[in-house]
Amino acid sequence: MIRIETNENFIKRFKVWTIFLLLALAVAFYLVTAQWSQGLSVLVGGAIALLNFQSLHKDVKAIAESVASGYQTAQRATRVYLFKYYLRLIATAIVLFFVIKVRIIEPLPFIVGISVIIVNILLCFFREIGRNFWLKLKEG
Repeated sequence: MIRIETNENFIKRFKVWTIFLLLALAVAFYLVTAQWSQGLSVLVGGAIALLNFQSLHKDVKAIAESVASGYQTAQRATRVYLFKYYLRLIATAIVLFFVIKVRIIEPLPFIVGISVIIVNILLCFFREIGRNFWLKLKEG
């Protein structure tokens, strides 16, 4: 039996682990380089990534509920979602341009901070594979 967790508890735990991983990386960058700008760059990148993830989660949930309740058709919901997605992408690009152009952050730690969501997705994936492997092994 394969166990897949698809409830809100998983999303909450995912966000908590992302914040934990983000803070750990920011402290590690600070300790290695002894510069606050390095840790701050990781935090800024992670905050942007986490805000985008939160917004994406909220939009997908709202669209799924509106289609399930019959309020919107799937085609209209898709168009609305894509419009919001591209709007969010443009806003993120503007913020990234501003942050990099003004030199508020350091580029490498900033990229590491943005990548925290992807790293956490991979960690959750491997954790679920491990859990399912051990469940299968216990079953025989």
